[in-house]
Amino acid sequence: MSRAVLLSCLSALLAACSSSRPAGDAPEKPEVVMYGVKLRSYEGSTLTHTGRAERATYRRASGALVAERATVRFMGSTHGNGLQGDLTVSAPLMEGQLGSRRLEASGGVEVRTADGVVANAPRATYDAAVQSVQGSEGVRLEGQGYSLQADTFSLALSEQSFTFEGSVQTVLGAARD
Repeated sequence: MSRAVLLSCLSALLAACSSSRPAGDAPEKPEVVMYGVKLRSYEGSTLTHTGRAERATYRRASGALVAERATVRFMGSTHGNGLQGDLTVSAPLMEGQLGSRRLEASGGVEVRTADGVVANAPRATYDAAVQSVQGSEGVRLEGQGYSLQADTFSLALSEQSFTFEGSVQTVLGAARD
């Protein structure tokens, strides 16, 4: 193949690969869109989280990940995070950054513990670096023989400690059996 033909082919290929859309016309599309996503997350060789999402999008440049109708299961104390059994978090929308290891769940978050405690909040933020879940838009907890409502909450996974602040109301014996 002659040099002129090769240069002509390369020019045509580069023109075909370049974007013809003017900048600012439409929002940037994600590089990856996945359906029926299954998640497995490891710390070294130890499985720490599993999950699923109906749909997930990923933007390579920013590391942004958005999962729709998602559930994440945090593995129990045998995996070193202090939980006495698994903890499951479900939400219509979960948005995170792979670099920061933070995830924000919204649209009605449900947290279930292995011993049957169920918490509901409009929004919750998970920070993997410090192993905590927190929210400042209210929470309602129901367990065996009690219920609790609070303005804000914090769950330290490694210490198994819950902290509730603001207006906190507890009802004993009135929750589900």
